[in-house]
Amino acid sequence: MNLLSLLAGQTKHDPHAIIAIDADPDQPQHVSRAELWRRTLQLRADLATAGVGRGDGVLVALPAWSSVLEWHIASASLGARVVPAGSAATAAGLADLLLRVRPKVVALPHLAPLGRDDARPALRDAVSLAPGAAPPTVAVVTAPGRRPPVDPSPYDVGAGAWLPSAATAGMPMPDVRGDELAVAFPPSLAAHRESALTRHAEAVAAALGLGDDVLLCSTGPDHPAWLGLALAAVAGGGTCLLEPAPSPHAVLDDVSRFGVSHLAVPERLVPPLTGPGRTPATTVRWLGVLGDTLPEGTARQAEQALGTVLTTVYTAPGLLCPAALWPTGAPLADRVRPGGEPVGHGAEVRIVDPATGISREHGESGEIQLRGSMVACSVLDAPGDPVPGRTSDGWFGTGDAGTLDSGGVLRRTGRVTATTRD
Repeated sequence: MNLLSLLAGQTKHDPHAIIAIDADPDQPQHVSRAELWRRTLQLRADLATAGVGRGDGVLVALPAWSSVLEWHIASASLGARVVPAGSAATAAGLADLLLRVRPKVVALPHLAPLGRDDARPALRDAVSLAPGAAPPTVAVVTAPGRRPPVDPSPYDVGAGAWLPSAATAGMPMPDVRGDELAVAFPPSLAAHRESALTRHAEAVAAALGLGDDVLLCSTGPDHPAWLGLALAAVAGGGTCLLEPAPSPHAVLDDVSRFGVSHLAVPERLVPPLTGPGRTPATTVRWLGVLGDTLPEGTARQAEQALGTVLTTVYTAPGLLCPAALWPTGAPLADRVRPGGEPVGHGAEVRIVDPATGISREHGESGEIQLRGSMVACSVLDAPGDPVPGRTSDGWFGTGDAGTLDSGGVLRRTGRVTATTRD
């Protein structure tokens, strides 16, 4: 199973079902599975024409639009890997990625119809800051429901610029083979194979019980949680709601307008989302918090304000997200702390003495180590080197401290100090 086959299967099952919603405050766009399928195949053809093939990098500097999904799926189907930079990347950050990724194509947003800052200056400055990297071609991606520019040439940074073609019906299913690196997340560029993305999406969908649901992850597309949860919505047959400007007001408005059932938010958004006077969002059945341990009072207030159960999600750099999830029946004192049951194909967790690497007994504190498909298999700009944190026996050291009980439930308690790791 690969990402294109996953989308093909859902489209064949019900082509008219809504797979994504672009939450524009004035012009929300509802995207059917059939439409996303057509757009993905057309983009795949455009990328192939632009010279993108197996092993190439594609830098996606877009806001949280449904088009990000087709860029991931189309690129992976060609054996290329996406590096999601987000639309707020600085010139210095983009220059670093140009040097380390050497992308054939950069997807840049056309923001003029939205009255937002132009994304071109940052990329132009990045090219000048990275003289050792060949300038990429630029694909100019229009905001959902807006008109594309008449001429993309102002976006050219030295190798040409083009507009993705309008989707057409009747394109055949391509023959997709292999299992290449499909995504690498900045800043470490920890990379994951396409099969790992697909298996993890199916595992997360099962863990969350996703079906005919609406899921909103209010991080940017450069956060591993965004892709992990978006693909889980696809795998579960649900709808992925995309919010490019996730302010507390916008998120609450999205929950109300679109009936969000599963909501993932950064820790910093919890207090403003759930403060006194907020109207309960009765459609939300799962509230996942991305961050550190929450005060129990804040969590209790959030549950009351949103009328749901809050769980803090465990992840770490180098892992697909979420790496562990609490069951909703766990006590609040546990759910405010990152942890839970590991998620993913063949997922395993152990606790070791950070100084010796010897496994600890249940309930004893030590370094959290994981093994399974959620662990990065390579670093994009150092493919021959071992993944930092990988042990000689195949486990991945997260640098987090925690405990593991006899039932296989993980509790993160902090970070392993440098002293204990020496």
